[in-house]
Amino acid sequence: MQISLTISAPSSSRYLHHFSDPSPHSISQKPPPSPFSQPLPAIQFAVRNLSLGQQLSRVHSVKGSGFFSAIGRAIEEEEYRKARSEVLRKGFELEGYSIEGISIGGHETCVIIPELKAAFDIGRCPLRAVHQNFVFITHGHLDHIGGLPMYVATRALYSLKPPTIFVPPCIEEDIERLFDIHRSMGQVDLNFDLVALDIGETYELRNDLVVRPFRTHHVIQSQGYVVYSIRKK
Repeated sequence: MQISLTISAPSSSRYLHHFSDPSPHSISQKPPPSPFSQPLPAIQFAVRNLSLGQQLSRVHSVKGSGFFSAIGRAIEEEEYRKARSEVLRKGFELEGYSIEGISIGGHETCVIIPELKAAFDIGRCPLRAVHQNFVFITHGHLDHIGGLPMYVATRALYSLKPPTIFVPPCIEEDIERLFDIHRSMGQVDLNFDLVALDIGETYELRNDLVVRPFRTHHVIQSQGYVVYSIRKK
């Protein structure tokens, strides 16, 4: 709020004594010198005065604009990128198999075993996963399956053969509908083999490797996978 105040004194004025003045002067007498006997220049000043309520209302209006939430999202995304870059540098070998990938809760999970040409969950479809022929989906949360259509589409872009995707039977129809939507929106062919593999069933990846799902505990129905070798005599 701005207040503009102008004060100006008259060039001459009558002197009126106060009733408590011990030596009053009559009106006809010459008055004593007055501090206002000379005209004073006009005094102008502006006062900016914001009440606490007005200041808070401005802060709330900034919050309401999404400014702070945008900063929060940017910070969270930057932290995710840093964590992702750290994870991608790491990997280890186990019994002659390389284990690579990324797993950041709520953001992305994709574990890759190149020797098996397999990825367990697809996350946001890291480029390394595109070259794996098999994908094993554990459950339907987006941080585990969000990149599935991109995985299939990118393999087609690179002229790689259609992949084989293993899913729990409870989400088989949802996966089919998901790809039907992307086929309709993009007017493209998205070719893959979908295998609904239930607990207790087995699938032969190659003549010496078999995969079998097992039950896991999560907030929604989920399963893990065991890959084991077999020896034929």
